[in-house]
Amino acid sequence: MLSEKLDFDCAEAEQEAVCRFEARYQLRNGTPEAEVIDAAFLGLRTREVRVRFDEEPLPVTEGQAASMGPTPEDAFGRPAHSLVERFGFTLTLPPGREGELVVRGVMQLERRFLPSGYVWPAVQSRHALLSPSPARVTHWDIDYLLGPIRTWAGNPTLHVTVRVPSAWEVGSSPNASARTLPVATGWRLRHEGDQVVAERILTAESAPEWLNVTLTKPQPWWIPGGVQLGLGARLGDGSRFMARLGYQLAAPESFLHSLSVETDFRDQLVLTPLTQYATPQVVIIPSFGLGLGVPVQVLPEARPGLRLLADLHFGPLGAALSWDHYPALREGTDSFSRLILLFQVGL
Repeated sequence: MLSEKLDFDCAEAEQEAVCRFEARYQLRNGTPEAEVIDAAFLGLRTREVRVRFDEEPLPVTEGQAASMGPTPEDAFGRPAHSLVERFGFTLTLPPGREGELVVRGVMQLERRFLPSGYVWPAVQSRHALLSPSPARVTHWDIDYLLGPIRTWAGNPTLHVTVRVPSAWEVGSSPNASARTLPVATGWRLRHEGDQVVAERILTAESAPEWLNVTLTKPQPWWIPGGVQLGLGARLGDGSRFMARLGYQLAAPESFLHSLSVETDFRDQLVLTPLTQYATPQVVIIPSFGLGLGVPVQVLPEARPGLRLLADLHFGPLGAALSWDHYPALREGTDSFSRLILLFQVGL
């Protein structure tokens, strides 16, 4: 065995990642006699394996491999349930002959489970009815058995190439068993069209028993939220009943953006775009938010102002205290402030 080139071309299909792989082995028989090799390709979650030698197809027999030593573990450190598949074939290599053995197939990748515990983003806890579970960062793992490369004569090199959509990241977990966060150390990255191409070169002596390649799909930059309804009162002089109706979304996860309309059902109507930072809800610890907005009074007269808001939510139920200040913008008008307390429910 002179060298191996290993290529993965990966994409997402129906919320799962699939890689089409190609392994190319450069072989040479330096002996004066023909060598008959009973070989096998081993893989996890692998199917549709085809083998060719110098473009001639070889018959493949599918089965399960005997124990090949420790297999990758899941996110909790337990042995993975996937069995090693064995695709056996027989190769005859004439004396003094060099050739290329090519193995192609499809690998279904395992999605890494990283539990979030009892923590819910503010947009999800406040809008449990309408806001979908946020699409968090997604990791998939390629676990490729490299142990047999150590049995090859000499110290052959292994050139690994991984192609993924341009929005994804490629890395490896330093400790694949513990499922630590992946890092790009050791990979050379470049952009090629609408893909990111990652390359890495290993030798038989430095190759791990299992090669871990982690594909990361970043979290979407915005998360849909839901409707907010509020009932309460304007405090202080001229106190009166107030109601609020608005819609809220997150972009990114910790920042909530809303547009609301408030009225006293008599002579006041206010439109308010607002942005706030909100902490997640942790078990019984509610979500707390601080916000800044621009209330635009439509009735009784058009007038912009400034809003400071603080709110507290436990699930969809909460309370919001806002202070609005309307400065004097022209001669003959006075500045004034308003304090509003509302009890809110999020849908």
